[in-house]
Amino acid sequence: MRPEVSLKQFVPSLVCLKCDGCCRYKQADSIWRPKLGQNDQKNLGTFEDYVQSVQVCGQHFCRFLNTTDNTCGVYNKRPFECLLYPFILSQRTDTIQVYVHLSCPFVQDHQPKEEFKAYVEYLKDFFSRQDIREFLIKNKAMFHDYTPFAPELLHLFDFSYE
Repeated sequence: MRPEVSLKQFVPSLVCLKCDGCCRYKQADSIWRPKLGQNDQKNLGTFEDYVQSVQVCGQHFCRFLNTTDNTCGVYNKRPFECLLYPFILSQRTDTIQVYVHLSCPFVQDHQPKEEFKAYVEYLKDFFSRQDIREFLIKNKAMFHDYTPFAPELLHLFDFSYE
């Protein structure tokens, strides 16, 4: 179950609504589709491991994306990976690596700034919390190994489940 906490959002919602990046995939089965934890599945009423995509005019979109205004149909109960993005957890044995996706235009503009560094410190504190660690332990299958996409990612820090 996802902890009943709020994760401070790094990218402002209005910026996201103007971007054509997230929630769009090159293939229907893209690894970039968010994986769903048990609580995500319950909240969304599905037993699927990933958010499904839909194809419109040859492009693949998250099934919850309203392409006319870039809004999310499940925004208030969106999956954990969506809540965290453009920050990414990559699973490697018993270590979790935290990355930021450099394809995000907001990250490109803000990565060298103090607000980015402060948010990384916020994430370190967030992931050091016991309730968050318990959530991650229960949902290990929810995270990918994104190392094949290393050129698109900036490694920020690692932490273990213990």
